[in-house]
Amino acid sequence: MSSKNKRLLCALATVFGGFSLLLFTTITKDILFKNLSLCSSTGLELVFGSFTMFTAAVTAGFITSLIVVRKTHLPHILLSLGVLAKMSIMANCSYLTGAFLFELGVNSSLILGLWLGNYSALKFPLAPVS
Repeated sequence: MSSKNKRLLCALATVFGGFSLLLFTTITKDILFKNLSLCSSTGLELVFGSFTMFTAAVTAGFITSLIVVRKTHLPHILLSLGVLAKMSIMANCSYLTGAFLFELGVNSSLILGLWLGNYSALKFPLAPVS
């Protein structure tokens, strides 16, 4: 595979992985748990919602690894930096200071889920190898 194809595949994996992470977390927060937040959700909803968002991140990390054929970690690094950027932007907003630790935990689990998805794709025996 040429260098140009590898870069294109890496860019495609980053875009598709970011889109799938955004889509899966939006489905979890807004559709399954109807605006999941620390202030308005019950404890059980927070536990299941956080676990579902972690599962969404694992799925997005797995998909991203399969797109780049398990060759590079660059899309996962970029997606992790994107989650960190989102977390730092939200930390600057004054209306989220009460729920900062909850958001920190959720975003940390998203990053952990991305990398766990990457690891699971590396160990997946039916994944394509080039």
